[in-house]
Amino acid sequence: MSVKHPFAICPAQQVPELGKFPFELLYRGSPRAAVLVRFQGEVYAYLNQCVHMPRALDCENSNIFDESGRYLQCSMHSICYDPISGESLSEICLGKKLTPLKVKEQDDWIYLVDKRAAITG
Repeated sequence: MSVKHPFAICPAQQVPELGKFPFELLYRGSPRAAVLVRFQGEVYAYLNQCVHMPRALDCENSNIFDESGRYLQCSMHSICYDPISGESLSEICLGKKLTPLKVKEQDDWIYLVDKRAAITG
């Protein structure tokens, strides 16, 4: 496998405000699910795994933001996260964070620029 950064993930328009774009990658050599989200105009990326239980944030339904649109929320047990830092805001998981991935938005595309991760294909 040839690793070359950055990796194009998707056109920027595929991640609307309070929207998500799921994608697969290799993270530290292991296949993982990840998700892009857009919050207050900025794009953020995280491994798509709740810190409470090893489940995808959107495992029960397709929503990734809570009803208020202010927090990321696991659909299984309603654990909430700050969309900017990935930090858990729920008492049961205080001090824990989603695993962030470095991305950048440039020329109407979103790119993975995290050296721990690669997109194959």
